[in-house]
Amino acid sequence: MPKYDCQIRNSKGEITKAQIEASDLGQLATILSERNLVLVKASAVGESSFNLAKYFGGSVSQKDLMVFTVQLSTLIGASISLSEAMGILTDQTENPALKIILEAVLKDLRSGISFAKALKKHPKVFNSIYCNMIEAGEAGGILDTVLIRLATFAEADSKMRAKIKGAVTLPLVQLIMATGCVIFLLVKIFPNFTKMFKKMKAELPPITKLLIFLSDALRENYIIIAGGTIGIVGAVWYFSRTAYGASLIDKVLVTAPLVGNLVQKIAISRFSRTLSSLLSAGVAILSALKITGSVMGNKALESVVEQMAMGVQQGKGLAGAIKGNALFPPMVAKMMEVGENTGNLDKMLTKIADFYDLEVSELIETLTAAMTPILTVVMGGVIGGIALSVFMPLFSIVQQMK
Repeated sequence: MPKYDCQIRNSKGEITKAQIEASDLGQLATILSERNLVLVKASAVGESSFNLAKYFGGSVSQKDLMVFTVQLSTLIGASISLSEAMGILTDQTENPALKIILEAVLKDLRSGISFAKALKKHPKVFNSIYCNMIEAGEAGGILDTVLIRLATFAEADSKMRAKIKGAVTLPLVQLIMATGCVIFLLVKIFPNFTKMFKKMKAELPPITKLLIFLSDALRENYIIIAGGTIGIVGAVWYFSRTAYGASLIDKVLVTAPLVGNLVQKIAISRFSRTLSSLLSAGVAILSALKITGSVMGNKALESVVEQMAMGVQQGKGLAGAIKGNALFPPMVAKMMEVGENTGNLDKMLTKIADFYDLEVSELIETLTAAMTPILTVVMGGVIGGIALSVFMPLFSIVQQMK
């Protein structure tokens, strides 16, 4: 079990030093709270003071943010003041980028600025969902509860992103490796057969002629091909950054035959979980819908949420606002209606999110299982075609020699 060098304040206000064993900072704070002591500062024994990243920068990952949120919730739940808890976490944070931000937030807290406003100064780390939930938690005096909900939300969102990333990574790696093998065969292996065919003046089938053309083009014009490929990728990337391009691509993603179904399920899950987290923290429904729409990550879906907000503003209720919308199945609207009628809309939204998380997981597993054999067959066919284009002229030459 790790040990911590601690500065502790007793009931008389005296600060003393001690070394205490605890599994993490949360347990450490709990141990001291049971002894009517307050943790002022803590650092793990044997922790290296030199961090290479400190001198070369870094970034704050979702995992870093989730760990920070859980630890802050635990410390505040152990009756440690927000300023003291932030001081402890700032001192023990290993990520240099997060450390700089927490130092700025702590400085603002000590100058009298609210926690939510201090966090809003760093939108790249603390998004609108995080800041608005913190603001609602501060106003309602339930900051520790809100932090737990934020940690739960971040964990669920992180798991979803990991599943999607894992589903995309394997087929992409297979495709890159197969493409590399084909290029290697055309550039290094096929030219040797091409020379032999030209010397023997053999009659070549169309597929062999096509591959000779591709092989020559790759070897003789590789700079033009590479430049053209980079140019096309750059043009597509620039187009996707424009308002029209982003909107068009998002619409295509939502309506695509296989991908569209997955995108819609992910959207319903993200919408439900985000809205549930905001409502449970005490954020007003119109504000919650506005925030939820801004983090959907898809222009087409953002417009759908905006229409829902307009319906709610007109007094239709959330369930009434989504009825007839192609994105949300009737079951979702019915569950929302039940949640509104019973006053448990946030809990019902969480159930919807959990259900669609399971749907997404199953669909991702199905698509991943299907993609691997499909790619194997396609690339096997390509490599087999190259082999066939070599052997067909050889068979023809052998027959002529007989």
